[in-house]
Amino acid sequence: MGASVMDYLLGLLSQVTDNEALTRLLVVGAIGVSTVIAVVTVTLLVLGLQSPLQRRLALIKRGHASVGVGREAPGNLQLLLERVGRRLGPSTEGEVSTTRTLLTHAGYGSTSAVQVYWAVRLLLPLMLVGASLLTLPLVPNLSSTKILAVVLMGAAVGWLLPAVYVEKRKKARQERLRAAFPDALDLMVVCVESGLALPQAIERVAEEMAVSQAELAEELALVNAQIRAGISSTEALRQLADRTGLEDIQGLVSLLAQSIRFGTSVAATLRIYAEEFRDRRMQAAEEMGAKIGTKLVFPLIFCLWPSFFLVAIGPVIIGILRMFGKL
Repeated sequence: MGASVMDYLLGLLSQVTDNEALTRLLVVGAIGVSTVIAVVTVTLLVLGLQSPLQRRLALIKRGHASVGVGREAPGNLQLLLERVGRRLGPSTEGEVSTTRTLLTHAGYGSTSAVQVYWAVRLLLPLMLVGASLLTLPLVPNLSSTKILAVVLMGAAVGWLLPAVYVEKRKKARQERLRAAFPDALDLMVVCVESGLALPQAIERVAEEMAVSQAELAEELALVNAQIRAGISSTEALRQLADRTGLEDIQGLVSLLAQSIRFGTSVAATLRIYAEEFRDRRMQAAEEMGAKIGTKLVFPLIFCLWPSFFLVAIGPVIIGILRMFGKL
């Protein structure tokens, strides 16, 4: 198989250079340089990760001051991806901030999420291109244009697949949070009206929803931890809105900030917002219901009507054809 792959690559390069000796020299030189670079890179990375000093420094850089603090230390693969992403990823603050916001909305809130994301996005195209180059010689009668198209398609898929996956995960997570937010808001209204302060109400809601809506419960527990650490309730809820990217929570934060600033009742503010949220949810449901008629036009035209005309007019057409056939 290795000889066939080599002959295949030599044939492709010979068509470009028209010199077999130069082609062999280029292929041997490229293979030698690539092998040396790959061996040196893997050796340095493995030695760096296996060294206790380097591993300890990597853990400290990513926030793991100690392994025994309730968090599991990352494996060598994750540290390797972090190092690759740190060296090859974007260096501008704007791109890093945009990527971090996207990953946070998708549920990846660790400090090394950006580095791992860019490492996967940069290494996956190379892996797919290499896999396509290894499998293409097994397919006979492929032109150079088709080979180039397959290689470029593999690179494009490897580059876009992580972004598409993260975007899908972000939308799914926001939908789950948006579906769980009304129940949390109703529970919060009940807790505040029963006499609990806002931080205690948030803590109680997080405990009650820990089983049914784990993601929202984790976010609310983080808000409560931030409030206990000294952050104001408004700022903690604003950070919750930034982490989730939901406009509903941003509206709640604005109303609570005004309530705290002007000294009005937090319970009344929560009840008013709960009513407004129910109205918006009802309007959204009515809007979706109004679109059903338009969306049903296309299935009716392309699926039901051809079958109806075939059943209704088919026998008539067959009878007419038989009549003219007898004539």
